[in-house]
Amino acid sequence: MRYKHFSQLGLAGAAALVLLCGTAAAQAPAATAPATVPAGAPAATGAGAAAPAPARAGYRLGPDDEIKVSVYGQPDLSVTTRVKADGTVRLAMLGAVDARGKTTAELADTIARGYAQGGYLANPSVNVEVSQYVSRFVTVLGNVPQAGNYPLDRPYTVAAMLARAGGATDKGANAVILTPADGSGPVRISLAEMAAGASRPLAPGDILFVPPAEKVYVYGQVQEPGAFDFVPGQTFRQALALAGGPTLAGSTRRIKVRRGGKEIDGVSLDDAVQPEDVLIIREKLF
Repeated sequence: MRYKHFSQLGLAGAAALVLLCGTAAAQAPAATAPATVPAGAPAATGAGAAAPAPARAGYRLGPDDEIKVSVYGQPDLSVTTRVKADGTVRLAMLGAVDARGKTTAELADTIARGYAQGGYLANPSVNVEVSQYVSRFVTVLGNVPQAGNYPLDRPYTVAAMLARAGGATDKGANAVILTPADGSGPVRISLAEMAAGASRPLAPGDILFVPPAEKVYVYGQVQEPGAFDFVPGQTFRQALALAGGPTLAGSTRRIKVRRGGKEIDGVSLDDAVQPEDVLIIREKLF
């Protein structure tokens, strides 16, 4: 009888404990599950949504640029198209939308507002990407590893654009010739002097040309006459050293310099060399 009594008490206590735990669980606030974001989902610009800066926010759209417009959740409205000559793109239900001079973020905002204000979509999420850059570019030619047309997808200086093309080759000069699109005429820019023009910003249609490496010529009574690469700041004495110095019959006091087809008077070995200068070491007078 005693064993039966304790068993009944144990069953009653267990039941009370289960009831108490169930009541506490019912009163506890439900945990909020974290929102799941698909991995690798692209940032979108939409009505009522924050517009993050795209990777190439500075590029302004123009005629013949190819863009990809994506409207999330609306695959029938997503399209890849080109900006027409009048600067517009044609989109379903919106018709012609002005794209000229806009960044991709600005155009995405315009499209999203059009769908929202027209009553077609509620809070649409729109993304615009440039698939082909055509309207705004700079041409890089000459002695560079990768000559061609480069889009101005962000602000570029002369030096930055030349670096994008791989820089000047071993056969290229330490200078670049800039032909501006505004017709102001070619400008020769030394890459050794950044403040003199290498930091100059580029505009659409500009052309950069890297000429062959400039030479300085050393002839006459020298050990190894010939042509040598010109280096900014180089002196005639250094150019003479490149030629192995004077022979026993040569005189460093009797030099002759020709520049632009004309002989230059009063030049010393410590004067600076200019591109295409010709240094002639003459014989000693006995």
